[in-house]
Amino acid sequence: MIAPALLEVGAGTLRPDLDEDTLFLTVPDAAGLQLRLLIGREVAAEKELAPGRSHVYFEHIGPGEYALEVWACDGSGREVWRQAYRRIGIGAVGAALGDSITEGYYGRGFQRPEHLHAGLFPRDAVSADGRNFPQFAPTSAVHLPEVNCFESWMTDLNDLLAGSWRMPVLIANEGWGGSSTAVYLDRMRTDRNWQERMRLLEPDLWLIHLGVNDERAGVPAAEFAANLEAIVRILLAEHGARARRILVARPCYDYAEGAEERLRAYCAEVDALVERRGLSPGPDLFAGYAQDRERWYGEDPAHPNVEGMAQMARLWHEAIRRALPAG
Repeated sequence: MIAPALLEVGAGTLRPDLDEDTLFLTVPDAAGLQLRLLIGREVAAEKELAPGRSHVYFEHIGPGEYALEVWACDGSGREVWRQAYRRIGIGAVGAALGDSITEGYYGRGFQRPEHLHAGLFPRDAVSADGRNFPQFAPTSAVHLPEVNCFESWMTDLNDLLAGSWRMPVLIANEGWGGSSTAVYLDRMRTDRNWQERMRLLEPDLWLIHLGVNDERAGVPAAEFAANLEAIVRILLAEHGARARRILVARPCYDYAEGAEERLRAYCAEVDALVERRGLSPGPDLFAGYAQDRERWYGEDPAHPNVEGMAQMARLWHEAIRRALPAG
């Protein structure tokens, strides 16, 4: 008989293969194990796990939110155990790669205990489906110690994309404050925790926004471009990324003195990379924040405020919909 703990979290044990439209479930040997997959109240598929077998496949499963009912019977056909696993999402998984603007400075920040879940946060800081909520901030212990997690713009983008695509969405916040393209590239090459997270998540949507820290450090446009292209090469070669599902944003506007000219040069390099590699254009965050500073930024010259974070979600949503209208 299968132990309930082995299916404690449906999304942790059910892996969608979005290319093959197949849902893969791994279970131990069991006798008389029955499985029923439902979407809403309708039965999407029914399967039986034969004794001695350890794998069962649910094929031709489209995007949506499913429930899995599992039960076991003894030799006489009497039911001896039943369990249901709900809110199993088959849809899109994304990773947002960036610096402190992606991490969430200076939007809404929170101080929460070690294990995060949606119930720890105000309802308006959580996506409607509960999948996206403030995530741990890797650099706030140094820069903003009263905060250990940021909402950033992923919760709003989650709702916008889930509504547009009509499928579950999960977006991981992989923003690291202070990262230039060179720093982020080094993290991708050497940080085993980062590599393992990407291996487990298997994102099929990559959102890249870097450049402001390069600009602040006076990095030449050619060097910025070379680092950014190396980041893209790693995603393509090592993480199964598809070029059209990599979106690269033009760097966010910086009101610091002398920033505009260098950022314009970076924008041109981003455009050239997208064209050369067959990527998808991300949002034009340079133009998007070049006006109404007090509305989007407040006193900070480069970090969006709470309203600016909501605007960033909208800008990303528009770019993603242009690139991938059907999801």
